[in-house]
Amino acid sequence: MNTHKSTARRKAIRDRHSFFGNNPLVVKLLNDIDRVATKNTPILLDGETGTGKSLLARKIHDLSQRKGPFVSINCATFSQHLLEAELFGHAKGAFTGAKDARKGLVATAQNGTLFLDEIGELPLDSQPKLLHLLEEKTIRPVGSDKEYNTSVRIVAATNKRLKNLVKQGLFRTDLYYRLNVVPFTTPPLRDRPDDIEALTNSFVCQLCEEHELATPSISTESIKALKTYHWPGNIRELRNHIERSLLLNIPLHERLPVDDTHSAATNNSCLKSHEKAQILKAISESNGNKSQAALALGISRRTLDRKLKRWREAAA
Repeated sequence: MNTHKSTARRKAIRDRHSFFGNNPLVVKLLNDIDRVATKNTPILLDGETGTGKSLLARKIHDLSQRKGPFVSINCATFSQHLLEAELFGHAKGAFTGAKDARKGLVATAQNGTLFLDEIGELPLDSQPKLLHLLEEKTIRPVGSDKEYNTSVRIVAATNKRLKNLVKQGLFRTDLYYRLNVVPFTTPPLRDRPDDIEALTNSFVCQLCEEHELATPSISTESIKALKTYHWPGNIRELRNHIERSLLLNIPLHERLPVDDTHSAATNNSCLKSHEKAQILKAISESNGNKSQAALALGISRRTLDRKLKRWREAAA
């Protein structure tokens, strides 16, 4: 299978898996989404990184009944000039290398949904153009003197506090209030541990199909360990852990990062001893380099230093 077909196949598989959950926070979120999905009002999604904002944006589009496509862009991946050309298109000769006119993602998303991920990274000088799109429903391609009508639903997402960016002068107040008409927050995975088993089963099925692997049985021990871990990287970290475990053919409860934020995993002396042995072994293998050891363990250097200090004080 060539690379293009393989990528398209993986995307098709992932697109079948939606944002879901039975945790009360998620149930309320999805109920509220149902109420506004068919409206044209902009939606702002905030939440920690890895909580599923892009999945939720696609779900909003699927529920919206809009006939156009779902188009997404990460605002952090482009410079100001390139971002404006990518979003609004450009006229022929608008800049060096612009041999032909090209439509942007707004036009591509006509009658559909445009998902602006990491909206907090949108350059300040580009923000008036987005505000104009939201208020006037028109765009002007870079280098053009013509405006074009558009019909596109804007869904934006951020893992930053936009209010703080407004106070710092990094985000326009008027754009913030225009986007913040209907805000939603995606809860972190640590606040919805009752969803972990269902998410795990879904990811295992999805990833086994992607990688053409036999679907393994998931032990009670694995589910218990996954529910105990704190998941600072949220759903994305859970998915990555499952993918790594499947590819290496190891049980899901093995090789979880050391986590000092969730005491349930370490509240008996056996587990504490095992954790200490892991940390001391990592430091030894790193020839005393604590930063390197912390990286290998999947914890911060500050967490490692705090643990070492605690053990020194206990031994004194």
